[in-house]
Amino acid sequence: MLGLRSWGLGMGSRICVAALLAVCCARAGAAITVLVGEPYGAFGTMMPVGHTSIYLDHACADGPLKLRMCRPGEAEGVVIARYHRIANLDWLATPIMQFLYATDDPAKVLQYATLENSWDLREVYRRRYLEAIVPDGTEYDKPTDEWWETAGAAYIRRTWGYRLETTREQDERFIEWINDLPNVHSYRLRGRNCADFAANAVNFYFPGAVKPDRVADFGLMSPKNVARCIEAYGLAHPELGFQVLEVPQVPGSLRRSRPVRGAVEGLLKTKRYLATLLVIQPEVPLVCGVLYLKHGRWKIGRNAELVGPADFVEPVGESLATR
Repeated sequence: MLGLRSWGLGMGSRICVAALLAVCCARAGAAITVLVGEPYGAFGTMMPVGHTSIYLDHACADGPLKLRMCRPGEAEGVVIARYHRIANLDWLATPIMQFLYATDDPAKVLQYATLENSWDLREVYRRRYLEAIVPDGTEYDKPTDEWWETAGAAYIRRTWGYRLETTREQDERFIEWINDLPNVHSYRLRGRNCADFAANAVNFYFPGAVKPDRVADFGLMSPKNVARCIEAYGLAHPELGFQVLEVPQVPGSLRRSRPVRGAVEGLLKTKRYLATLLVIQPEVPLVCGVLYLKHGRWKIGRNAELVGPADFVEPVGESLATR
């Protein structure tokens, strides 16, 4: 490190610079990233808001129901998310490579994804990580049939990442906090959806960073709003090294995912809803149009950095921010 005296600074200035360097060094490497997955399939057509999860690049999964700090040399990263229906659980933890590609090995990531080969990878993942929760013979049962959404996300959707740097102390406090919470199913569309889970996690690190948009989202917390709030917070706090990442959907025969919408935007840009409202209640699209123009036009994914499997297998000590 350069000596502070060589910069020709006074004592007060040297103290300020030293403090700044201490903060920067403390934050080096670790980060929290909100992952916003684009909507897909029939449900994504009806509710084009997408899915939100949290990626901690210096935390690891200690099984699917517990987190711990990664050990030196471990491939970094765990994803945690709230799901609508997986047994009686509120959230599950998945290693980042498994979450995105359903494999730990970049060489085994599918180059062309089909329903069959992506399902085969997920079955290996289920037996390895989730057998106690989804044992053989129950993988299609209704109480647990959303388990497969915890692995191979990049085969079914494009994902955007909104990243803020953290300290080890912040990560340790968060891990202790979430491990102590009751992990019991509590999903509700209003107040306890996947975006609320992500917003609560971000606000644990940075209080007040994410707030609901009571205009453009009708008071619901949406994945798009969480991303928009993080961008605003990151730009207002440049010391947090804000980044936007894009994990593309893997090519294949599976249907391509759709753009992420907010609640008002979804009504306006989903043809089946718009056509029906124009016939039975034409004033609603008009009001929604005004709300969208004032609050909902923010575009997700601006200035995103493209990342892929090789970016998620570095051992602890390196990070996306330092490459």
